[in-house]
Amino acid sequence: MPDVSVTTEALAKIKMALTDYNTDISGFSVKIGRYSSDISVSANREMQDIAEMIMDVENKISQLKTKINQLVEQIRDLTFNLKSAEQKLEEAELKLASKQNEAAQIREQIAELERKAARADEEERKEIQVQINKLLEKLHQVETEISRLKNEISELENQISKLQQQIQKANAEKGRTEDELYTMERYLGRLQNKQERMKFALVKMNDNINALQSASKSFETRAVSKNEKNISNIEKCIAAVDAYLA
Repeated sequence: MPDVSVTTEALAKIKMALTDYNTDISGFSVKIGRYSSDISVSANREMQDIAEMIMDVENKISQLKTKINQLVEQIRDLTFNLKSAEQKLEEAELKLASKQNEAAQIREQIAELERKAARADEEERKEIQVQINKLLEKLHQVETEISRLKNEISELENQISKLQQQIQKANAEKGRTEDELYTMERYLGRLQNKQERMKFALVKMNDNINALQSASKSFETRAVSKNEKNISNIEKCIAAVDAYLA
């Protein structure tokens, strides 16, 4: 009975194929779960990375704001010192003008007394000379004060120049820091926007993964159950053929 033998071999091959399929399909949902877990781990790692980036940028922004506040305070102090120095300079210049005027008047008085002494007799010249000596002493004191005021004015001018340079430098640094702050704040906004989109995508992905895992488990259960029935039917057929050949 060659036809029956061929049928038995064919059924045996079908049974083997179904058995192999059963082996392959078993654990299908576990594989899906493992792949899904790897995807979730990768996605969570990316979420953690962007969270750390946002934290770093927020710290940088905080540092920049602190630096700007410090520069504002520095500029305010420098400006106060500048105004104080300018006021002192103005007062010193007024005093200098007054002392220079006073010195000019003393010199006129001395010149007048010298002309008077030239016309006076000996006794009067002595008295006039006493007055001239007093005026000369006073003139020396005034000229000493003039010299001091000129030095003070020179020092104040140097101080004002340095303060103006310091203010200019601080303002420039403040401007650069504000530009950097603006750039970092825009960058932070982009990162936060990306983080929100990633959160939304992650939720959607997890929903899809859960649906896929549920579907894969259902598919595996149905496929294995149906395949086992097919194997059982094949075994019954083989048994029937064997019984027929006996």
